[in-house]
Amino acid sequence: PRDMPSYPAQSSGRRLAFARWLTDSKNPLTARVAVNHVWARHFGAGLVPALSDFGKAARPPADPALLDWLASEFMTHGWSLRHVHRLICLSAAYRQSSAPGSGADEMKQADPDNLTLWKFPSRRLEAEAVRDNILFTTGGLALTRGGPEIEPSLAMTSPRRSLYLRCAAEKQAEFLQAFDGPSVVECYGRKPSVMPQQALALLNSELTQSRARAAAAQTAAEKDDTALIRQSFVRLLTREPSPE
Repeated sequence: PRDMPSYPAQSSGRRLAFARWLTDSKNPLTARVAVNHVWARHFGAGLVPALSDFGKAARPPADPALLDWLASEFMTHGWSLRHVHRLICLSAAYRQSSAPGSGADEMKQADPDNLTLWKFPSRRLEAEAVRDNILFTTGGLALTRGGPEIEPSLAMTSPRRSLYLRCAAEKQAEFLQAFDGPSVVECYGRKPSVMPQQALALLNSELTQSRARAAAAQTAAEKDDTALIRQSFVRLLTREPSPE
């Protein structure tokens, strides 16, 4: 049609210039924002608390030197998120216990909000991980990759990972929403809550009821008591049982 817009045969290069400016080593803001998101996914809160606001009015980073070092590592290693994940997950801060150790009373007085990460912050699993773990620990999770999205109405019966459940404004899985599932309007960060409905969902939902029966049937088939105890501990608590 004559009213259709015409486009130049050659790009003006403005988008490429903008992309290069965003990722230029002299502009570390992009890398800082990215690694702050990665940090928040592992520790529950970013080094800069406001994930969507790095302006002057926002709270400053808890550890500016650490933020800059991670951003520098990110850029010098080809903007590799895998490299940043590895740095964080192999750090002493990430591998420490969430249980208060020696000197905890003093640290609670000096840093009650745990801003210096003197212990690992306790966190609840994300909604998708709650559902997937119920399926996985009872041997019911399908690990097949790819395929079409799944209707939210099948969240209680489908063995597919929660990643494949459709999430739209008019169609969301109620089980995931009970555990603060993803928002359809913003993706900066989730706001975790602790509500009675979550305990009721774990106790009364069709998913947990059916998977609990499956787990009971699996353990009932084991005739050796020692093997049964070990199998149950490893599967449900992911650790070996102690003699006690």
